[in-house]
Amino acid sequence: MNGVTAVIQSTSILTSPNKDLEGLAITAYNAIKDQIVSLEIPPGTLMSENSLGASLGLSRTPIREALRRLEREYLVAILPRRGIVVTEIDLKSQLQLIEFRRGVEIRLIRRGTDRATQDQRAKFAQYADQMEACAEAGDLTQYIALDSEFDREIDLAASNRFLTDAMQPVHALVRRFWHLQLGKPGLIVALKQHIAVVRAAAEGDADMACKALTELYDLSEKYLFDQLS
Repeated sequence: MNGVTAVIQSTSILTSPNKDLEGLAITAYNAIKDQIVSLEIPPGTLMSENSLGASLGLSRTPIREALRRLEREYLVAILPRRGIVVTEIDLKSQLQLIEFRRGVEIRLIRRGTDRATQDQRAKFAQYADQMEACAEAGDLTQYIALDSEFDREIDLAASNRFLTDAMQPVHALVRRFWHLQLGKPGLIVALKQHIAVVRAAAEGDADMACKALTELYDLSEKYLFDQLS
């Protein structure tokens, strides 16, 4: 065995377990995040690596990696000698998210709308119709699933991983807030305004999409200020 072959084989032996671990960590991350965003695990809940691992059938290592990522995304806080706590839904933080979205999300939507193919715009139109039906039926879970599909298509069309990566944790925090508003009149108004963004993207009208999105931010800000007062 020559030196190059030995190095290649040694490298593949070392990287294969790492890839497996990365895949398990992603699985854990998605599962825990979905439970937190849907409020299945409510804000303020104290968790442990052991309990999460047992519920998901995973070892502590991928659970730990998932929790570190969730901490960076402000969904959990890791407290030394106490455990992991799900962060509270803070209205002032939601206002800060809107300020951030006015810069980053606007750019992402404009770029994605401008660059979307006809097939992608056809998908946007289907999403808008289905999201409207979900909003009327009060099916927030399916609405969010469709919204996630729309986000993925917009990300593909925009083709800017920096914008996409910046928005990913924001989506989760905003959707968790939506779940908290379930049953409140303000939610259906916000969802329908959001649908206007999707319809504008379906028509390839970037100016209208950004205008609708700005109106959604304004609406959300007023709603938040009303709750704070």
